[in-house]
Formats: sequence, C-alpha cells, structure tokens
Amino acid sequence: MGINDLYSHEQMAYLLKYDSIYGTMPHSIRVAKDRLMVDRHSIAIMSHKNPLDLDLASLGVDIVLQCSGVSLSSDSNEAFIQQGAKKLIISTPPTDDTPTYIYGVNNKQYRGESIISNSSCSANAIVPIFKIIEKHCGIRGAMMHMFHSYTAYQNLLDANHYSSDIRRARAAAQNIIPLTSSAARATEYFFPYLRDNLYAKSIRIPVASTTMYDLSIKLDGEYELESIKQSIVDEIDQTYSNILDTSTDSLVSSDYIQNTHSATIDMPLLDLAGDNLLRVSAWQDNEYGYAMRLIDMAKAITRS
Repeated sequence: MGINDLYSHEQMAYLLKYDSIYGTMPHSIRVAKDRLMVDRHSIAIMSHKNPLDLDLASLGVDIVLQCSGVSLSSDSNEAFIQQGAKKLIISTPPTDDTPTYIYGVNNKQYRGESIISNSSCSANAIVPIFKIIEKHCGIRGAMMHMFHSYTAYQNLLDANHYSSDIRRARAAAQNIIPLTSSAARATEYFFPYLRDNLYAKSIRIPVASTTMYDLSIKLDGEYELESIKQSIVDEIDQTYSNILDTSTDSLVSSDYIQNTHSATIDMPLLDLAGDNLLRVSAWQDNEYGYAMRLIDMAKAITRS
C-alpha cells in the first residue's frame, strides 16, 4: 500500500487528521521517515512526478486510484501498469475512450480492462436515477442543473485563473457562479441516444460541501406522479439500496454531509408538470459519496 503525492508529507498527515468538513479523525496519525503511520498501520509515501520512478511491484499494488485530475487517458496512465500495478481507476471522466463504469449501474459488465474510469461525482448521482426513469417511463431529454459546493479549482478571492471559463476567477465563497459542466457528456456515455437532448450547468454556491441536483426530465409518454414515486421507491429497494436513497424529511445541504449514497432523492420535491415533464431533486455529499463508490469499484474489479 502506498500514497504518491507531490506536497509535504507532514501536511498530508495534518490534513488527514484535521478536516474542516468532516472533523478530526479519531486515530493516531504521524509521519515516520517515508511512512505514514495511522495507528499501527504503515503506509509508504512517495513524491514522484514521473510514474516511471515508482516501484509499484515491490509494494504489491493491485490497483491504483488515479485522483490527480491530471492524467485523464489510458495512454497517460499506462506507466503505472508498466511499473507493476495490475489495474487503475481514473477518478473523473476520461478524455479518450477509456471504458467507464459506475458502480451499481454497469460494474457487472466489467470486462477485465486494466485501466478504467469511475466517471464523475455528478454522473454517479444522475445516471442511476436516469436508469430508473428510463426503465419505467422512458426519457426523451433532460435539463440538469447542479447546485454544487465550491471546489479547490475555484479561487478563494477574485484573482487571475488559468481556466478558459472566466467566472472561475471570482471568489468562490462570496458568489453564486454558473459554470460549464461535463455532466451531460458523462451522462450521455450511458445514454448515447440522448446525445443531442441533454443539457447540464454547474452552479457553484457558497457552501463547502454537498450538491443538490435539479433534474428536469422529459418523459416518453404520459404518467401519474404517484405511480412514478412508487416505481422509484420500489426500484431503489430492489436494485439500488446501497447506491440511492429517498427522504421524506425537509432536510438541507448540511444534513447530507457524510452521506454514503451516490444520491438521495428528495421525495417532497418530486413533481410532474403536464403529465410528461418530471422534476427530480436529489442531494449528494459529492466528496464522501463519490469516495464510497470509488472504493466499491476498486473492490469489484479487484475481485474480477
């Protein structure tokens, strides 16, 4: 087991121990030379920019979780396989045709590829919901808005930003900032027939954790709201019990911090207009919930 990152190991230990969102980890954490000690567990820590400098075989690495946000294709990650890793998961949508799997949706179709993508946090929330709606109603198109917590990719204060989207230059904690989103492309991977009928916008809001998804889905036919509600509840219970959840309580974003589901559908906000325009609102701790699915996927492909 090992961690490869380029910043201070002491800072890594500090940030693992103390978290502004999730609190203080109730374990002893310290750095001892080139090891991160978590209680009695010893984890190798390295700082190699070039993956060819890693000796993953000697560490007995079965799977690499590629969470740098930099290497987004199979070719750019092949070096990890060359250095001894058996498999690798990219924790974001790829920039090439790397096979993409979402746990609970198509992970059972995994064909043994050495490098795959786990798609995005948004796709992990949206795609299972779409699968249920598609099965019971059919989908002709959708408008997807993500009221997304701000991220490290934004600025804390107004300042220059290297993104082509100039709004990222504005202070994240003081503004509602509409940004382009990859969610439509990530979703159409699983629904190619909707390629020209999906729209997504990420609206960054001044909270540090959790995302609310507001999905307007045009159904293929006319339906009754109560029938749709029952189909959602039944399908989650039968097929997606550890992936999706529903809530009938009047909760807000902070109530979903450390929620392990990919998404929780807010049932009181579920609505239907004109028999065929369905509005689905769902909540996600986009860091914690996505991390759970990344672990699930790692376990699933390691066993395959």
